[in-house]
Amino acid sequence: AVEKGKNNINYMNNFLEAMLFWEKSEGEKKNLLEKIAQLEDLCAKKEKFIQSNKMIVKFREDHIVRLERLHKEAGGSLLPKEQDDLLSELREELQTLREQMEQHPRIAKYAMENHNLREENKRLRSLQSVKKAQEIDAQTMAELEKAFLEASAAEKNTGGHHLYSTTISVEGNLLASVERLKARLLQTQSELASSKQEYEEFKELTKKKHMELESELQSLRKGNQHLENILEATKAHKRREVSQLHKLHRQTLKNITTPTKAYQLRSRLVPRISPEISDYHSEDFQCSEEMMDDILKEPVPPEMNEQAYEAIAEELKVAQEQLSTMQTKLDEEESKNIKLQQHINKLEHHSAQIQELLSSERNNWSKERQELLEQIKSLEKQFQDSQSKTDILKSEVYDLRIVLQSADKELSAVKLEYSAFREKQEKEMSQLSGRHMDVQFQLDSVRLEHEKILEEKASLQDDYDNLQEVAKFETDQLKQQLEDRKQEAEAMKTELCNLLKLLKTEKEHNEKLTLQLQEDKENNSKELLKVLEKAQVEKPSSEMVTRCEQQEAKLQKLEQELAAAEGFIVSLKKTNDADKEVVTDLMRQIQELRSSMNHKTESIDGLTRELEDINCKYNLVLAAKEESKRIIEDQEKKIEELREALERRQIADNIERDLLCEDLSHTTDQLIRLTEASKKHDSLLQCAQEDITKKEALIQELREQLDRMTEELEKRKNEYELKMKQIDCFVDSSSVTFPQCPKTPPNFDVNLAKLLETHEQEIADRRASAINLEHLVHELNEERRAKNDEILRLKEQLNELENLRLEMQILMENNRNLQSLVEAQRLSKNSDQKHPDVQYLKEKEEEIAEERLAKNKAMEEMLKIKAELEETKNTLKIKENTCLEMTLEMERTRALELKAFHEKEEIRSKLEETYEERDRIGKEMDLLRKQVDSLAEENGKLLGHQNLNQKIQYLVKLKKDYAKLTEETEKLRVENAFLKESKKCDICRHHDLL
Repeated sequence: AVEKGKNNINYMNNFLEAMLFWEKSEGEKKNLLEKIAQLEDLCAKKEKFIQSNKMIVKFREDHIVRLERLHKEAGGSLLPKEQDDLLSELREELQTLREQMEQHPRIAKYAMENHNLREENKRLRSLQSVKKAQEIDAQTMAELEKAFLEASAAEKNTGGHHLYSTTISVEGNLLASVERLKARLLQTQSELASSKQEYEEFKELTKKKHMELESELQSLRKGNQHLENILEATKAHKRREVSQLHKLHRQTLKNITTPTKAYQLRSRLVPRISPEISDYHSEDFQCSEEMMDDILKEPVPPEMNEQAYEAIAEELKVAQEQLSTMQTKLDEEESKNIKLQQHINKLEHHSAQIQELLSSERNNWSKERQELLEQIKSLEKQFQDSQSKTDILKSEVYDLRIVLQSADKELSAVKLEYSAFREKQEKEMSQLSGRHMDVQFQLDSVRLEHEKILEEKASLQDDYDNLQEVAKFETDQLKQQLEDRKQEAEAMKTELCNLLKLLKTEKEHNEKLTLQLQEDKENNSKELLKVLEKAQVEKPSSEMVTRCEQQEAKLQKLEQELAAAEGFIVSLKKTNDADKEVVTDLMRQIQELRSSMNHKTESIDGLTRELEDINCKYNLVLAAKEESKRIIEDQEKKIEELREALERRQIADNIERDLLCEDLSHTTDQLIRLTEASKKHDSLLQCAQEDITKKEALIQELREQLDRMTEELEKRKNEYELKMKQIDCFVDSSSVTFPQCPKTPPNFDVNLAKLLETHEQEIADRRASAINLEHLVHELNEERRAKNDEILRLKEQLNELENLRLEMQILMENNRNLQSLVEAQRLSKNSDQKHPDVQYLKEKEEEIAEERLAKNKAMEEMLKIKAELEETKNTLKIKENTCLEMTLEMERTRALELKAFHEKEEIRSKLEETYEERDRIGKEMDLLRKQVDSLAEENGKLLGHQNLNQKIQYLVKLKKDYAKLTEETEKLRVENAFLKESKKCDICRHHDLL
């Protein structure tokens, strides 16, 4: 069993190690696959680059071959087929260059940035903040409606039947919940407004960026088109130059080969050798050929030929210098013209965008103005309605004051009647107190008896608990012993079964070993005989002796193993007999424990019966005691209810007065606030109108500035057209032009950017003012709703007061009836009583009455003190409310100041971000320009040099670069193959381990 456990542990450890190794191998496999994918992508990119370079090299080699062929062919001009081939080759080169530009990492980076910006725009448009805010508003409105319905239902159900104290508590809870919900609503509305503002600002920023990028794109496209046109022009120009050079070459050859017509020999005139003079005087010389045969037949001296060649070379040098100076001037002017054209195109696009924006903003402002005018009209109507409502409220407040005065008079009359009724009630209370004292004496005697019974019960309970604990302890010990013995018996049984199985297996093993030994002996004897026979023939006798000794040693080892197995079987039999004896002893102990458990359970049953009898007696005593307590409590409750009813009525009257006073003060405060708010709104409207007039004036100024800018643009266009005409005239006058590659356009105009920023700031200010007006309108509507709710609440309080008056009248009638009944009973008692101790009782009643009067005076003083305290509390509450309102107003002002400060900081940060973005875009534009310049230089190099040695050097450089790239690709392929082989080896090892 121990060996099996060890084997299991080793197996588990091996399995865990194998799983960990498998996970590591999978992670390494994933990493290698990712590296292989990256390397394959790099290989593919490099192969594309190599192919494109190969194509370019092929085109260059073909071009060089053709140029060499043309150079060798001295006489002939270009054929049309060859021209078409050159055009097609140059177009293919342009396509390859475009592909390289498209595959450039910077361009891919810009495309990815544009894509990311579009995705961010979509994500911001599909934000759930607005949706969540709307859902929260809907939930809060639903909760407010539910609370209002519950409050109205509670007020209808209670009406005038319940006491006013309960309605006050319910109203307080409802008002607190309504205030919380209002605070939540205001928070959610403020959050919604802030999120909307942020979204609009972000939208405007994205629009600006998009407009700038579009203008830059269009300018770059135009620049690219211009570059393509220049390339085509340069190609055509080069063809013309080649043709002109061929013509000049032919003319020079003709001039050199043709003989001189006349030259000064000794005392004869010789004209200059030039093509113009030769063409001009050709007819004269043809006429005079016959006359001057002797002169022509004379040989030309070499000095004259050298002088003529030197004159031609000097003329050529002068012409070339003039051409180079003219070329540089033309290139400078063309670059200036291209810059101006690009700047004009950009300004035109920008001005078109600004005009579109201005038109859209004008339409928006007109719509907003109409909406604001409509809102102003509606606010004026609402203000008139509020004024009419305030007049109605003033009249209602006057009526309420009159009603309150009449109610005060009625209350004074009711208080007098109540004081008389209270005196009568106090007399009855004195009688009840005497009876109460008697009942208390009886209760004390009952309490003593009950305490004695409790002590007896406690002692019995302690004895019972001790016995129960002893029994539990003994039972737990017995259970534990039983469980231990059972576990030991089960373990012994399992060991016995295992031993029996081992005995059987060992017996079978021994039988197999005996059979194998017999077979081995027979086989060995046969084999030995055969081996001996063979050894006698093949090998010497020494080898046979060693083999026999080895086989004998094997046989001895097998016999020793058999003896050990037999000894192990004998030991197992002995252990089995010992285990059987232990099992018999355990069974005897279990039987003894069962018998002892039965005796103990019988004793526990007897004790439980005795305890039940004691519990029954105790329960009877408790029932008697509880009945006496109930009687006493009922009497005390009746007395307390009477007292509470009186106190409640007094408190209700006082609370009604305080509430009415508070409501009046609150209504006056609200009227004052409404008037102040209306004045503030008027001032805000005037300020808004002034802002609108100022902004209209600003718009007019901006329009004038735009008109000035358009005039300046027109002037610049006219100047540019004049310059272009002058340049065209100059080009027409010159015979040959050599254009250079253009440069990129400069940055945007700063004045236009500043104007746009001022426009955007003004638009943001106007939107903020419009949002503030909307908030103010919303607050006014909420205040009106709150006032309407308060008016309804005051009306409901009036109805409740009327119901209370009716109840007071009914109670007064009941009091009068009760007083008449009490007087009749007293008269009957005085006539019937003929007891000797009547005088003593009267004296005692007089003493009790005096004590009651003293108590009443003390109570009145206490009530006065309480009233004063309540008045002070009310004044304190009013002051606290005013302080809270002032603090709230201060917090609002601070919050508004903080908001304004934060908004300013946000605007500053956004402006800084825009400036940073502009700087970044400018840097990127500079990089793009540098790239365009480098590409233009490469294009010029690729188009070819005028010198053949430079062409050959450039091609040699390209070939070297190509060789380096091929070496790098071969290295990468070798590394890739090595990685694939290592991956295959790791996979094979992993499979072998599994």
